[in-house]
Amino acid sequence: MNKIYNKQFDETYYKEILDNGLEVLIFHKPNFISSFVGIGTNFGALNLHQKYLDKDFYFNPGVAHFLEHKLFESEEKNIFDLFSNLGCDINAFTSYNETVYYFQTTNQDIKEPLNLLLDFVQDLDINEESVEKEKGIIIQEVMMHKQEVESRLLEETYKSLYHTYPLIYDIGGSIESINSITKGELELAYSLNYHPCNMVLLVVGPNNPNEIIKTIKGNQSKKTFERKIIKSITVFEKEPLEVNRKEYSFKMNIQKAKHVYALKLKADFKDKKDCAYKERCMNILMRLYFSPFNPHYQKWLDEGIINDYFAYDVDFDMNYANILFLCESDDINLKELIDNELNEDLIDEESLNQIKRQYIGASFRPFNDIGIFGSFYIRDYLNGFDYFDILEVMKDIDVDALRQIKEDLNTDNFALIHVYPQDK
Repeated sequence: MNKIYNKQFDETYYKEILDNGLEVLIFHKPNFISSFVGIGTNFGALNLHQKYLDKDFYFNPGVAHFLEHKLFESEEKNIFDLFSNLGCDINAFTSYNETVYYFQTTNQDIKEPLNLLLDFVQDLDINEESVEKEKGIIIQEVMMHKQEVESRLLEETYKSLYHTYPLIYDIGGSIESINSITKGELELAYSLNYHPCNMVLLVVGPNNPNEIIKTIKGNQSKKTFERKIIKSITVFEKEPLEVNRKEYSFKMNIQKAKHVYALKLKADFKDKKDCAYKERCMNILMRLYFSPFNPHYQKWLDEGIINDYFAYDVDFDMNYANILFLCESDDINLKELIDNELNEDLIDEESLNQIKRQYIGASFRPFNDIGIFGSFYIRDYLNGFDYFDILEVMKDIDVDALRQIKEDLNTDNFALIHVYPQDK
C-alpha cells in the first residue's frame, strides 16, 4: 500500500489498487472508536447512455436507484438483519453521479461486516418475479417524493432549464420508466458499472490498515469477474445553451407561493479542478451578494421582501452549470431583485478573506464525524475530486478571480418557476 500524508489536514491514509481494479482507501484513525466503511460506483441517475468497447447502451431513468434496491434483496437472508446482528448500521444512497453502500459500527473488529459488505454488493441475485414486485415499491416511493414541495419545485426547475440532459429525470425515475425496467437491463447496468474497476472502497477507523487490506484481498481472491478491466464511459447528448421553457407555474397544497429564478450557464471547464475552482468562486460571489455580507440583506428581511426561506444554490459539473435562487413570497419579482443586486459592486478583500477563513474552517469539521467525513470523501473521490484539494482551490481565489467570475456571469439564459397555493 502507498502511505500518503496530507500536511495541511494532518491526515494519513493508505491507497492501493487491487489486481481486479478495485481502488482501496484506508484512513487510519487510531483515536476513534467507530468505523465507517463504504463502497461506491460512479453510476448514478445521470448515467443513462454508456459506451463500452465501442458499443452503446441505453438505460431507463431510475435504473441506478432500482439496482440499489435490488442489491439489498436476497431470498436466503435479510441483509439489514445480518448487519444489525453484527452491531452495524447499514445504508445506501443513489445520487445523480454515484451509488454508495456503507455501514458504521463501534465494534473494534470490522472483518466480518467488511466481508459481508463486499459479498452482497458484488452479488446481484434477482429474478423476474422479484423485479416486478419491486416496481410497485419504488413507484410508491417516487410518488411520495413528488408530493414534497421542494422536490417537485426542483424537478420542474430542471425540466425548465434542460432539453435532454438527464437532470430532467427524477433520481428514482418515473412511473413509465420504472415499469419499463427489466431484469436484463438491471443485469447489464450491474455488469457495466459494478465491476471492481469501477468501484472505490473506503475504510475510515481505528483498525490496523495492514489487517484491513489483508481482509479485502482475501475476500477478492475468492471471486472471479466476467469482463476485462475496461471502464465504461458515459455519453451525454449535446444540450442547447438556451433554456427549455422560460416560465412555468403549478399549484400545490401550500400556504404561500414559492419561486425559483434559475440561471443556465455554459459548462466551460478545463478539468475537474478548474470546475471545482470556478464553483467555489461562484459560491463566494453569491455569498457576498445574497447573505448578511451584503448590507442590503437585513433590509430585505426587515421589510419582508424575503424571509428565512430565501436561498441560492450553485451547482457546477463538467457537463452542466446552473445557479438557482429560491424565495417564498406572494408578491416579489425575484429576477428583478437578483439582477439589480448583481449590478452593484460588493466585492472587497476583507469580506473575501473572512469567507475563505469560514470555508476552510468548515472543511475541517467533518473530520470530527466519521460518518460525515466518509460520505463526503467517497462522493468527491468517485467524482474525480479529492476532498483535501479544497485548501489548494481556496488559496488561489482572490478579488481579481471574483471580478472575473462576475464579469463572465451571463444571466441571459434563465427560467422562472412558481408554485402557488391551490384555489380554496
